Amino acid sequence: MSVRRPHRRLDAPSAALAVAALLAGCGQGPGSPPRLDVRPQSAASEPQVVAVDPPNGATGVDPGRATLSATFDREMDPEGWAWVIENPATAPAIGESSWDPAIRVNTAKVRLEPGRAYVIWLNTPQFAYFRDRAGRAAVPFRWTFSTAGAPAPSAPPVPLARAGSPASPALPAAPAVVRLEPANGATDVDPATSVLRATFDRPMAEGWSWVLDSRESFPEMAGGASLSADGRSALLPVRLAPGRTYVVWLNSAEHRGFHDRNGVELAPVRWSFTTRPAR
Repeated sequence: MSVRRPHRRLDAPSAALAVAALLAGCGQGPGSPPRLDVRPQSAASEPQVVAVDPPNGATGVDPGRATLSATFDREMDPEGWAWVIENPATAPAIGESSWDPAIRVNTAKVRLEPGRAYVIWLNTPQFAYFRDRAGRAAVPFRWTFSTAGAPAPSAPPVPLARAGSPASPALPAAPAVVRLEPANGATDVDPATSVLRATFDRPMAEGWSWVLDSRESFPEMAGGASLSADGRSALLPVRLAPGRTYVVWLNSAEHRGFHDRNGVELAPVRWSFTTRPAR
């Protein structure tokens, strides 16, 4: 992994994403209940990843390739970057990266193995050093691909890093969503559904960030958000309409109220579903 900010090098695992407007359970003082705060924001002006090589989701990638590259929608700050691993089990060995003359394409040295599935993040909320010339952090981008061939038993990959670079500190694994109700991508949801429920792999702390992709695609709220007694499920009462597609984010780059009881944040999750038409 390669994470760089001006005058200093860091290496650490993490994960995340971002959106444009918010419905957030924000931080509050000790003992006060979480609250919902609906505040529309202007359209996203953060830089975006517009292409990656190999393409996102690619299969059969040549394990002999020696570089990965990411292209942004504008000129970036040449002094920073953040290639971040999600999980050591899916992390390639990544070394230093560099910019093209236009400072829009960042290319990292890499060592891949055959028959492996890889996951990389370009920026996360914790490591957001891909920035444009105005200092705006790029929207975090989750990038996956798999290599051709059969996996070969081998020793753990040796990181590609300059001599003297600090080792990656071990950070706690991020919480994960294990179930969404309605299911993500569902296309025949009963419009009488009255509660959205997200279930996590561990108890979560009080606080949440239900985030809008847009006002038009966010469901009408029918009550306050809450956590289940065991902290494993987040609930949002809603009123749905027939024949509508809804989009909800759990956390975003700026709004990170969903976190576990150790303070580790949920990587933003985009959740969409469509209700069945009226009959």
